[in-house]
Amino acid sequence: GKYEYKRIPLEDLASKYIYVPLSVITDTKLDIRRVGVFSYLRIHCGLNNIINCTVPDIVEWCGGKPDRRPNGSNEKTLLTLDSLEDGGYLTYITETSKSSYMKCRFDTDYYYDDCSDGFAAIYLDEIDKIMNYQKTNSKDGTINNTTILLVFAYLRHKIRRRPNELKPEERQPETIKSRRERIPDAYNGNIVDMADEIGLSTKTFSKIVDILECELNLIVTDRAYRIKNEDDEFRTLPTIFANTYKREHSYLLDTGDDYSRTEIRLKAENMKQHYQGYKIDKRKRKYQKKGENTNE
Repeated sequence: GKYEYKRIPLEDLASKYIYVPLSVITDTKLDIRRVGVFSYLRIHCGLNNIINCTVPDIVEWCGGKPDRRPNGSNEKTLLTLDSLEDGGYLTYITETSKSSYMKCRFDTDYYYDDCSDGFAAIYLDEIDKIMNYQKTNSKDGTINNTTILLVFAYLRHKIRRRPNELKPEERQPETIKSRRERIPDAYNGNIVDMADEIGLSTKTFSKIVDILECELNLIVTDRAYRIKNEDDEFRTLPTIFANTYKREHSYLLDTGDDYSRTEIRLKAENMKQHYQGYKIDKRKRKYQKKGENTNE
């Protein structure tokens, strides 16, 4: 066949997605709600590129509570909008306001051009899931719906996804297998560096990864056994990340542990070229399916 996977059509919000440019995800000069505010604009942009909005509506949509005090959520959201305007993504048509109705024009040409330097494809059901998530520990102020979306967008960009369509020379079973081994749908990264790249503390980043994995079931991770280097010191090796399922455009291609853990395992094999003795430590899995055996 022409495809690696059978394509199952997705429905409703699961079939619709937006691109968030990498430049927005990694712009640490922007507020941490940057991906949330950007997603709101992209989703609410009409066919005529016009967005009608109020700041309180954006705040609520992002899972927050409107707050009109100085330095409150309204002001921070408006500052994020201002920065996105400075960045060239939109132009205000009406006066800006922390509470009243506003109108702006989204610059789609600039947006698509910017996405050519990298983007995250995020589906609307995923955004819904994240924005409606109620955290169990409400005292932790560093974790909110927009920081969870920020980390998810970052991971979605980083975790590569093989195109489903096979080139004519790739259509033999053995070439499909070697292609999968060569380019697994997984990413290896060091948590400290990753957190730094998007402007979060390592602790916050790690907690959000756990939420995305254990509570929202959007990503899957595996950690490696620590190994000793030449100086007999233990080093922590990169963590491997995968998506819980594989989607392309408005189709579901694969899902479940069989998909994600296999891609991670293939990635771990590739890692042995760079890290001698790289081996996944199944005891470190945060999220155990009932009956899953960790002592293999």
